[in-house]
Amino acid sequence: MIPPRRARYGKIERLVDDMLSAEPGISAPVPVERLVRERGIAIRRGPLDDDVSGLLVRQGSSATIGVNDAQSALRQRFTIAHEFGHFLLHEGMVEHVDRGYRVNFRNQESSMARDVEEIEANFFAASLLMPTRLLDEAGAVDAVDDDEKVKDLAKRFQVSRHAMSLRLANVYRRYAPY
Repeated sequence: MIPPRRARYGKIERLVDDMLSAEPGISAPVPVERLVRERGIAIRRGPLDDDVSGLLVRQGSSATIGVNDAQSALRQRFTIAHEFGHFLLHEGMVEHVDRGYRVNFRNQESSMARDVEEIEANFFAASLLMPTRLLDEAGAVDAVDDDEKVKDLAKRFQVSRHAMSLRLANVYRRYAPY
């Protein structure tokens, strides 16, 4: 499969909406680990290089998300959602030739979102952890310019303040980074 040339935001939003619509009574914080495990993906925490947040390993029909346990719980949560995005969106990428499985490392480079696959995985993670419907229900439209409200929402959704600020700017189209 040829990697996408531009981010497929609409597809990602529909994927997340469909996934969360199938979850009765979903509320913040979104149970990302349960959603991942329900799809047969293992989550393993352990030491990784300092510049690696997480990784996705596929082998045959199984997959594992590895998470750097030295990072904050909020960072680990975002990393799990990010790697889950890779799993769902980028399944057809070329395998790592000498190992027979694909490894996606999440690191300093990927957090800069220079390639479309990283942009998509970041957008997926933000959309899953901070779904528009739940933000609307929480009155988040009023939080875009209010640091205390951003802090409260970040705590409620179990994400960093920075991640919440970016998501609010994107959802409510103020200062949107993408």
